[in-house]
This record gives sequence, C-alpha cells and structure tokens, in this order.
Amino acid sequence: MSSPFEFLRSRLQGISPQYAWTRDHSGWQNEVRTKLRKLVGGVDEPWPTGQLALGPVTDEGDHTRRWVSFPSRDGWNGSGRLLTPKVSQAPAPAVICLPGHGAGADALVGLVDEPYQANFALQCVRRGWVTLAVEQVSFGHNMSADHGDDQSSCLLDSMFALELGETMTGWRVRDAMATARFLRSLPNVDGSKIATLGISGGGLTALFTAALDDTICAAGVSGYFTPMAHSILRFRHCSDNYIPGLAKVLDVPDLAGLVAPRWLAVENGVEDHIFAIEGFRIACERAREIYSENGHPDRFTSAEFEGGHCFEGSGLLPHLAEAFT
Repeated sequence: MSSPFEFLRSRLQGISPQYAWTRDHSGWQNEVRTKLRKLVGGVDEPWPTGQLALGPVTDEGDHTRRWVSFPSRDGWNGSGRLLTPKVSQAPAPAVICLPGHGAGADALVGLVDEPYQANFALQCVRRGWVTLAVEQVSFGHNMSADHGDDQSSCLLDSMFALELGETMTGWRVRDAMATARFLRSLPNVDGSKIATLGISGGGLTALFTAALDDTICAAGVSGYFTPMAHSILRFRHCSDNYIPGLAKVLDVPDLAGLVAPRWLAVENGVEDHIFAIEGFRIACERAREIYSENGHPDRFTSAEFEGGHCFEGSGLLPHLAEAFT
C-alpha cells in the first residue's frame, strides 16, 4: 500500500488542469482571470473610503523614505515603506516591491540585513523609480500576535483566510492592488507604468497581481516561477502558497498567459532547492511559447544565476526598465 503522500501525488499527477493555457482557446484570458479571481478570493470587494496615513520623511541621501498606510479592505489598510528618488523623470515609473519570508519590507530598504532579499527596493529607487516596499500580510510589522517563534504568522493567518472561503494569496494580491491604487494618486507617478517585483512568496504575489490586474504594466518574479510539481507540491512549503482547487484549474506557468502581452521577467538560482531549476526551465519554455503566440516574444525574459534561493536582479531590472520606456 502506498503512503498518503504517494497516494496524493499520484492523484495530482493524473490531473489535467481545465484552464491550462491553449493557443486555440478564444477568450481564454477573460474566462480564466474571472475563474482565478473567485478561486483566490478577497480581491473584488468595493474599495473602502478609509484614511491615508503618512509617516515622517527620512532623508536617505539619494532618496527619501516614509511609512505609508492606505485603504485596502473594510477595516484593513495596506502599508509599507515608500521610497522617492530625489532625481528622476516626472512623472516617474513606480515599482511595487514584495518581500518573501523574513523581516518584511524593512529587509528591502536597508533597515534590516537579510542577504537573500538583497535590499531590492533600494536597487529600484536608485534607478529613478518611485518604489513602495509593501509589508505583506503575516510578515514584518504585519505579523499576527500569536506567531510563536516563527518568522511569519502565515499558518495562523492562512487558516483564518481559508475559513472565510478566501486565501492568503487573495489577501496579499488585494494589498498589492491597493498599493497600485495609492501610487496612482501621487502626482510624481506615471500611473500607466507601475510594475510588481518580488522574491519567493513575494514573487507569488507579484505574478498573481499582474495576472489578475491588467493595469499592471510589468512583473518581475524571482525564485518562484516553477510548476507546482517542482515546488509547492514537491515537499512541505508554507501554507501561504496554497489555493484550494488551483491544480484543477491551471499551473503556475499558465499565469504567463494572463500577463501576456505585458512584460514579464523571471529568474532562478541554479542551486535553489525550494523552487527547482529544472521546473523553472519547464515553466520558461511554456512562457516563451505563450509570448511568441501573442506576437511579443521580446516581452518575456528569463535568467539563471549561480546561487540558491535569493534575489539576484540582473535579469529582472533591465527588463522592467524596457517596459517603462
């Protein structure tokens, strides 16, 4: 008799996702986007009329930094560190930076030393882009009080979301969408040039946000873009990665079909043992096919680098710069 894991794995291997991308499916994007928005839950509520909160401005030499908080859902504000370059075109492009598991937004802006996140929000603002490092639900300042000794409160919060018929993905995507809405309200931001950028769990949010919100012009995804069989269904992952029923609908590479023909850049370390490089290569092959069929093969790019699960960026940031031109 097989083990429970082997039994479940055999079931998953036998599934053919109903909405896997196909070049022959007329109206595929609208149909699948509607299905996916319902599956993740929590993204389609009316926008609340809550208050903005703006913290004091800190001078960081080539940019300024301040904490901001903005309405996302009734009773909940999205929040993060807003970085504004002192020298940039006006209005400037903007990047929504999304951290993975760890210290949260502070690890993207130089306030906490967390090497795998590489302070990538600083890399963005130094390119002249208005940058908002979002504090994702369950990370950093947004950890629930009852998180034990964990780096995040994902388990508790994800279970709450599931009990409501929603998901952590939906909650985080909604905050990213609220971030884009806030950025468009700023006079120094070009609202048509807003991109998402994330590592690991932040890469998930960056990709799903671009897939579900077609006002996002580009996405950069580090350490996440692999089929589920090569990552979250390969061994135990954090509960925030899971969306009930997703495997029956589509796989991660199919999300490229919801982003196309907008810009998408992905990267992966060849020694990443969390999101396997062989899966990354399979996903990229599918994405290249999708973008070629859309007539814009140049708008997808992929990069591999020596190293493990970390943000590298040299294949992502230049692609975002192209999207902003």
